[in-house]
Amino acid sequence: MLLQDYDRHGRTWDLDARTGLLSPASGRCHGFVHAGGEAAAALYADPSDGEPALWLQYGRRRWDCAAVTVHQAPGPNGTRRFTVEGARGTALELLYPAPDPGPFDPAYDWIDAEGDDFFLWAAGRLTDADATSRTTLLAHFRAGFLPA
Repeated sequence: MLLQDYDRHGRTWDLDARTGLLSPASGRCHGFVHAGGEAAAALYADPSDGEPALWLQYGRRRWDCAAVTVHQAPGPNGTRRFTVEGARGTALELLYPAPDPGPFDPAYDWIDAEGDDFFLWAAGRLTDADATSRTTLLAHFRAGFLPA
């Protein structure tokens, strides 16, 4: 699965969905991957799927976004909590430090915050009440796009 690096837009990765491992690649992308941290995290659509699905993957584990709910919340001590809830309860819980935006910048707003935090961006796309973001991403990711 070819994915654009969320943090370094000029980089493209091939994600092995079975193992969660990444290798450098090039071509049309079908989603985004965040390569930092303990494991690669990705949001993508596989154009070869017979039934169109938007997938969220963390390491070797992956979930059909239609079957889970995703939450992201700030903690009081500068951490963030990203959770994936499935039919059997919490399937994934990540605690991680909020990205450091650097020196104070009055122009730094929520758009910049999403650009700096893959999990915040993914949660925002997957928790919209009417599923417009998921539907749009699914169509865009299945069609593929050239990396920026």
